[in-house]
Amino acid sequence: MSDFRFFDSRQKYLLFVTTTNEKTVISEKISPIIKSISPVSPGLKIFDAGLGDGTLLMNVLRDCHRRFPTVPFIVVGKEVSMEDVRLTIEKLPDRFVEHPNMVFVFNNLHYSESTSLKSKNPEKQKNNVWETVSLEGNSSYEFNSQLSKLDPILEKNWQVEKNPKNGNTTYKNPAVIVIYRKDQHMSLNHIIPRESDERIYFDLIIASQPYRSRISEKQKVNYVIKPMIESLNNKGKLIVTHSFGNDPPSELVNKLWPDDNPFPTLGKKIIEYLKNNLNEDMMKNLIFHQPDVFKYHLRSLPNEIEDGIATSLIFSAWNNINYVCQISDDKIYQAEEEGKYQKYLSEILKKNDGLFFNDEMILIEKK
Repeated sequence: MSDFRFFDSRQKYLLFVTTTNEKTVISEKISPIIKSISPVSPGLKIFDAGLGDGTLLMNVLRDCHRRFPTVPFIVVGKEVSMEDVRLTIEKLPDRFVEHPNMVFVFNNLHYSESTSLKSKNPEKQKNNVWETVSLEGNSSYEFNSQLSKLDPILEKNWQVEKNPKNGNTTYKNPAVIVIYRKDQHMSLNHIIPRESDERIYFDLIIASQPYRSRISEKQKVNYVIKPMIESLNNKGKLIVTHSFGNDPPSELVNKLWPDDNPFPTLGKKIIEYLKNNLNEDMMKNLIFHQPDVFKYHLRSLPNEIEDGIATSLIFSAWNNINYVCQISDDKIYQAEEEGKYQKYLSEILKKNDGLFFNDEMILIEKK
């Protein structure tokens, strides 16, 4: 059976983003946490550990501007997908208009490397690409015109290859793009990242769906969460969100594949592993909050439920369930051949007047 490559399912991901309100709900959950942040000089430092299409980060930046309209922002986004970097870039012009004193940094590095903006592989680091873009003008039209011309840089430098050890997608060469407004250079010069800089420590780190749900808590911690904890500033906050299950989509999975468990390692196991495996000095400086489970919904028109289940609703619900539960293509093809999934799914949609999913949020703070 072929392995499910969660981050390689671009079409499934984009349909999921546009037909659910997950990003909006997560940003609403993050809002009270932003309110509790107290930025210190030289500015508010934000890290997005997996940009996706940039929707969540843009919502967070709007909220941060509302709270801290005059504070400089240093925003770093990790993303190995060239398509997702493009989608995020398309959303940036308005952010630079609303919050002029912002430096935005893209990189394609691993979690353990991305906050230092350097590859730990000496051979790859020799071929690192570092681009600095200073935007001229003061309108979103001007910024959009300049940012849209970054495509050749992305096509050349945001290439991927398979890791020979585990088959995962990884960067071919490390790449960093630093973007800021030219008319803000004097006020931002001391915080613009440079190649010779050391690791950045962040006030807010967002890690939304940063790993495959089926991997062990040890892998989740060592691959993502521990490097992010190590990159927290004093009083910094790490927010991890991932799929939780125990919802209508899980009901469908249980009907079709009763032996499958898409979410074997959730928040409590992750926190327990952290407490048992982090060194004592690090543990003394951390606060672990109780994991928080919350709902988000599949968007649908009222008549798609009232007048019978529309084909478009079945299609988007089926896609999103398979995406969230990370079902392999082999299982999907088999279910589609048998045809039972449509009957089960229609029943679930009617019973719940649509479809909702459960996510879980883990908040870890550094003292």
